[in-house]
Amino acid sequence: MSVAIVVLLVLNVVVLLALLRQTRRIGQRNSELAEEVAASAVRAAKPMDIEPLFAGTRGRLITIEILNPVELARTQSRFSGVAGAVAPNLLRKVVYERAAQIMREQLLEQGVDAEVKIHVATG
Repeated sequence: MSVAIVVLLVLNVVVLLALLRQTRRIGQRNSELAEEVAASAVRAAKPMDIEPLFAGTRGRLITIEILNPVELARTQSRFSGVAGAVAPNLLRKVVYERAAQIMREQLLEQGVDAEVKIHVATG
């Protein structure tokens, strides 16, 4: 009986150590993601040079920036909170792609011949 208790205690210690290690990894990843979000905020704060987007157009351009992609995604899927924490850039990409698709469909319904593109900053 006492050998079984010792084995259970050893197994509990092993599981506890594994959980502590995983918690540490999650903390490190959380720090990395926080730095990524901070860097994204800095990039977003810089004004974008839109003049190259006018090339080949008729001199008019409408831009739309989604200011709450994570919150918007949460209204569409209960898994988006987890996705936003693990891969915020992927979540933003999905939100923008879905928004562009909705715009295409609604503009077409209104008889508007429009090209809807997603432009991504490279810096």
